[in-house]
Amino acid sequence: MNKKSEKTKKALLPAEAGTLAGDDIYFFSSDYNLLYRVHIPELSVSVISHIPCEKVIAYRMFRKMRYWKDKLIMVPSWSEKIWIYDLSSREWKDVAIEHPQITLKFWGSVIYQDDIFLFGAAYPAILKVNLNDYSVTYLEINSGTKGLFCTDAVRIDHMVYSPVSISNQIMWMNLDTLEYGWKQIGSAGNEYCGIAYDGNDFWIPSWQHGKIVKWDGHIQWEEFELPEEIASRRYLFTGAVCDGDRIRFLPIQDGKGLEIRKDISGKDRVTLTEETKKYIHMEHYEDGTIVLMRSDASLEVKWRGTWIKGRCEIDYKDFQTYFCKKTLWDILSEKGITTETELFEMNDYINMITKEPITTNDFLSEKIVGIHIWNLIE
Repeated sequence: MNKKSEKTKKALLPAEAGTLAGDDIYFFSSDYNLLYRVHIPELSVSVISHIPCEKVIAYRMFRKMRYWKDKLIMVPSWSEKIWIYDLSSREWKDVAIEHPQITLKFWGSVIYQDDIFLFGAAYPAILKVNLNDYSVTYLEINSGTKGLFCTDAVRIDHMVYSPVSISNQIMWMNLDTLEYGWKQIGSAGNEYCGIAYDGNDFWIPSWQHGKIVKWDGHIQWEEFELPEEIASRRYLFTGAVCDGDRIRFLPIQDGKGLEIRKDISGKDRVTLTEETKKYIHMEHYEDGTIVLMRSDASLEVKWRGTWIKGRCEIDYKDFQTYFCKKTLWDILSEKGITTETELFEMNDYINMITKEPITTNDFLSEKIVGIHIWNLIE
């Protein structure tokens, strides 16, 4: 078999949701109903499971995943429930929430003691979920908007900080007392997309127009202008990650990113990085491990101080094992169309076995995307 035909038999598995557990990284695909594991250091990929009651095509069900006591907690975005996978029993547990029809529900999420806190994006509340009994507490937050629009979150001891994607505000919360408040950091035109902490300062980039902000966590902040080459882009960054003496700001679209590091004099210097595919996943763990994934499913992992690279992909046969009827697969094999061509792609095959005709009733009950959903629950 030549290299070209071998390559076409691979399915790429880009993922936004992922978490580190020992020497394994678990991801849930952004395109398919598929939980898989990447083992470090060789970055080998193996299929673990899928949610039994969901179809194969499962677009952006989760944006984040967290690990707690041998359990994987899936933070819902398009998914209508919180899903928890027990690595020991290999069983799924679902946790129902109010307003399941809202899409882009949560993004920022932190675990504190025996609870996970989910910060609402288009969702109007913060959810506190007890991971022992799965009881859900709704913390209604007065933000002045229909939704919180919180982005990624950083926890420092009992305090958590989450920037807002529609303004220059940062929400803070005391996880012991559940007191919360808002701080305006940086210029009024900033619209934040994430937050990283280097041990001394917070670094906060904007996802659209705006500047990069360095904040001491109290009242002092400093802004950094973007180089002209990327300042005019409509979309800028998807977040930031601290990597030793440099802060990496990862592009939300294909193109150049940006780094800030101190020079010999101790001054923060801004430099552009090489062209790359956009980043869709980033996590920095307490043990120093950093996990990054781009939209082409390429993976970068800093493990024990060394960067290693791989790609999240599996053979078509894994789809056959988990999702496909053998007879249909055999028919396609006989006709020679089980490899991708210009006319037949992986998604075409998946759609053939999962897609149902849209009826008038289906159309009327279709999910409403975005902020319009608030008209239904006021």
